[in-house]
Order: sequence, then C-alpha cells, then structure tokens
Amino acid sequence: MSPYNHLTLKERETILLGLNNGLTQEVIAKSLGRSRNTISREVAHNGDWENYSVSEAQTRDKKVREHSRRPRILADDQVCERVVRYIVELHWSPEQIAGRIRHESSPIQISYLTIYRGIYRNNLGVPLTSHGARGIARQLRHRGKARKVKGTVNERRGRFNEAPSIPDRPLSAENRCWFGHREGDTVRGKTGHSALVTLVDRRLRYLLSVRVSTANASQVEKAMVALLSEQPRG
Repeated sequence: MSPYNHLTLKERETILLGLNNGLTQEVIAKSLGRSRNTISREVAHNGDWENYSVSEAQTRDKKVREHSRRPRILADDQVCERVVRYIVELHWSPEQIAGRIRHESSPIQISYLTIYRGIYRNNLGVPLTSHGARGIARQLRHRGKARKVKGTVNERRGRFNEAPSIPDRPLSAENRCWFGHREGDTVRGKTGHSALVTLVDRRLRYLLSVRVSTANASQVEKAMVALLSEQPRG
C-alpha cells in the first residue's frame, strides 16, 4: 500500500475553484489525479460543498500532522539532562549511553544516532559559550571532528599497506610449531595518546612490551625494532 499524500495548498485552491464553477467531485478528482473519496472527505471535513474553506483545511491539516508526529525524545528535559551529564561528567560515548539505558531496562529508550543528531542539531539544548564553538561535541572522543559512519568511508587507519594476508603466512606460524613467529599489537591508554607496544611469540606465548608516548607508525616501528634487537640471535 502506497503512503497517503496530503493535499497541497494549490490542490485545495483548485478544489475551491471547481466547487465555485459547479464542477462535480468526479471531475475535480480527475483534474487533480486524486480519488473521488479523497475529494469527498476533504470537502466534508472543511465546511462542506457550500462553505468549503481553503484556510480552514490548511489549519486543520497542520494540527493533524503535529498531533500525529512522534515527539522527540530529547525534548524531554530530564532525558536531555541525563544524556548531557553522561557525556560531560562521565565522558561516555553516545553508543555507551544508549547501551547503558537499554541495559537498565529503562522505560526511556534512545538510540545513539538520536543522541548524535541532538548534539549537532542544537548542542542538546546547552547554550554555546561563543560563536562557532563546538560545544558538547568537543566532549566526545573524536573531539568534535566530523564523525565517520562505519562502512561509508575508506578508512585506512590501523591498517598495514600491502601486508601479507593470514593464509599466506608460513605453516610453522599457523601451527605454532616454531619459535620466533610473533604477533604485534598496540594497547592504547585512556586518553588515546600513549600506548603499549606488544609482541607475543605464537609458540611460547612469551610477551615483549614497551610503552611509547605516541602510538604513530614511526614510534611503534622503533619500539618493535628495539624489542627484537634485545633478543638473543639463534
């Protein structure tokens, strides 16, 4: 079933003109590409055939739309204040907030996308300190930078360029039957600046680790070289 399209102001003026010229509802409906029942209901609800009013019809249609529209959940001051507190005081992400509220089985359910929209629409109702300020968006982990939706951009951070795929690695590494095959990783701190560079031997599960002040490619490479250079050569 196709969705119902409300009559426009121009269509209502055409109806009024048709009524004043003595046209039947079938002729009016055909000229507008509408059904006869649509024209009949429209006229009956807004003054009938002799007193049809375009302004009354527009006003009534506006009220019906406003009452049928689902109210915005962030229009509730208590909900909005709760979300703001989670972001500003606890530094939670919108995903965490939505998940926490859902976990609590709260009667109030909100999606993380709704929170993001509220932040970028009106800063969740919190006044901005100055013109051009990013407001609460600065409290998010991406510090107010443009948010990238997963799957919509070619994200290259955290990837090795032209790295060999897992199926191409030696069988000895796959079966963990030989020493010296190590898996590298980085464990970032809470602030996202410093990190722990780790190398784990797949056979022995022996861990090598060192802390770096910045988890960029250059620092991580130097840390791995330093860790491996300290190991005895076999």
